[in-house]
Amino acid sequence: MNILTIAIILIGIIYGFSRKGTENYWNILKNGFIIGLVIGIILAIIGFMVGGMIAGLVAGVAGGIIGGLGGLVLFITVIIITVEFIIGVIIGDILERIIR
Repeated sequence: MNILTIAIILIGIIYGFSRKGTENYWNILKNGFIIGLVIGIILAIIGFMVGGMIAGLVAGVAGGIIGGLGGLVLFITVIIITVEFIIGVIIGDILERIIR
């Protein structure tokens, strides 16, 4: 585990513990998925356009593919961070039930 993962889980624990009642995990996951998808698509389009403008058609297509892969990687990263946050929220909800 790296420091970012630990920080995200701790933030999720604080979020789950500080809010009364059980959180809606499905909505948190759905919102994270939508945000990741939108950001990934925007970055893929920007990468495709910038690659095309800089290097001409053939190299632009290659640059666009690389930009698209960058958008896909960002989308996957956002989903992983969302799942880590939900794990923290679940732990926070469990702690809330135990302590309160």
